[in-house]
Amino acid sequence: MTADLKRTFTPARLRCIFYLLVSVAAVVAVLGAISSSRAIGQHGDGLVFPENVSVSRVDTPSPLPCFPCWFLETIIEDFDNVSPPALPSGWIATNAQGPPPLWVTSDAGVPMPPADTPPNAAFIDDPAVVSDKRLDSLQFSGFGKGASPRLTFRQNFNLEASSEDRNLGFDGGVLEISTDGGNTFQDILAAGGYFVMGGYNRTISTDRGSPIAGRQAWSGNSEGFITTVAYLPFLFKPSTLRWRMASDSSGSNEGWRVDTVEITWCYGEGTPCPTPSATPTATPTPTPPPRASCPQYTITEGPGNIVPGTTDTGNHCAWCDTLIPLPFPFVLYDQTFTAVNVTSSGRLDFVCNNEPAGYTETCPPAPPNNCPYDFTIFALWHEWYTGSATGCSTWANGCGIFTSISGNAPNRIFNIEWHVVDRENDSQAGNFEVRLYENDPSMRFDVIYGSISEVAYLNAAGVQGPTEFFTHDFCNVPAPQNTGRTYQLEPCITPTPTPTPTPTATPRATPRPRPTPIPRPTPPR
Repeated sequence: MTADLKRTFTPARLRCIFYLLVSVAAVVAVLGAISSSRAIGQHGDGLVFPENVSVSRVDTPSPLPCFPCWFLETIIEDFDNVSPPALPSGWIATNAQGPPPLWVTSDAGVPMPPADTPPNAAFIDDPAVVSDKRLDSLQFSGFGKGASPRLTFRQNFNLEASSEDRNLGFDGGVLEISTDGGNTFQDILAAGGYFVMGGYNRTISTDRGSPIAGRQAWSGNSEGFITTVAYLPFLFKPSTLRWRMASDSSGSNEGWRVDTVEITWCYGEGTPCPTPSATPTATPTPTPPPRASCPQYTITEGPGNIVPGTTDTGNHCAWCDTLIPLPFPFVLYDQTFTAVNVTSSGRLDFVCNNEPAGYTETCPPAPPNNCPYDFTIFALWHEWYTGSATGCSTWANGCGIFTSISGNAPNRIFNIEWHVVDRENDSQAGNFEVRLYENDPSMRFDVIYGSISEVAYLNAAGVQGPTEFFTHDFCNVPAPQNTGRTYQLEPCITPTPTPTPTPTATPRATPRPRPTPIPRPTPPR
């Protein structure tokens, strides 16, 4: 008898086939989601970006926020208006060490892809000899008042790095800046700038002769173009950016591409937006007084001598704060305060107590901890300790936070002095002070730095106001010593309230004339 090979698709069998197909589809969907959401920093040879740095293929970060009636200006260079290998006007390539080639524009080759915005990008090779290859931007003018200028660019690099140590690079690239007409350059971090996206990912080896040995840099394989965003230090003089690639004595790789360079900044004179006269209604109502318009704080070199504090605030702890009264009302941005939380972590929290755990330093603008860091002075934000420890013998009155008053009313100065040690190494001591000025029209305060031991990283300094208002001094660089900073704000200008009009006509607002822009170089396009 011949066996019947014909399959009978019973309802039970059909259900089994259906569930099997559904399961396969679910697995495929999950794998696809994982593939599409995989972070760039997890590709290839283990490109590792610092914690709290977001790395993604974002072409344009959120717009730089400006004050109402201020102006946003942008310099853009995408290297597309020249024919390779020529560089755009004002851009200069040099080899401080090593053989040709120099930086050029390129529309083909490795690392792939050759450009972020086709056809061109700036490109430099990565040779197997010691070299120091530099690309200097056109010079741009100082920014004066306004928010910190922001640099955004796209980069694609494959530079020789260790395959065993994910933090070690052999050949690498760094970003430097000059504020003296190109005579001297320093790393963007040492100059007071900081990365918020796509920062350095490795440290360059010290045993192979690299010109940037021991420095943080970009190294390894980015596996395509990634976005880097950095806030530049406040620039009051003509400045130049430098992309610098350095190789060591052995090994080579594909090279480094830079594209879509954009510098944006805000500028204005602190004048508020015009307030149009109200449209009359049948029942006129008073117009509420408009809110004052305040620009950002600016920083200049200030006095360098600490005025000793004599009154102990009682702050002797780690990760803690003490609320103290102020001897006079003090205005920060557009708010008046009569008390402040002094913290062991080197901050003055005027609105919200951000301890405990407020020692977790980040570069301003700082994200919320217990609450937003609105209206906070970051004198020297670090994981300090104000209790009893070895290093506290530096001072006769030991560690703590101490206050004193200089001068006479109505022009007094309230001095708040920190005697602190590093919580992880209590033999390392720090001495710094904030000075608040009474009735100062520029809302002035000073930060004075005395002797600071071994604080090179995990620190920050500046001031932060309401959302999007902040001024950054430095972050994760050696703390200054025996010097001071003066923070000042142009007076907040409150518009005169417009009287309620008689309902006879509809007056029109007079537009505010645009100020004559400060001359700035026009970027080649």
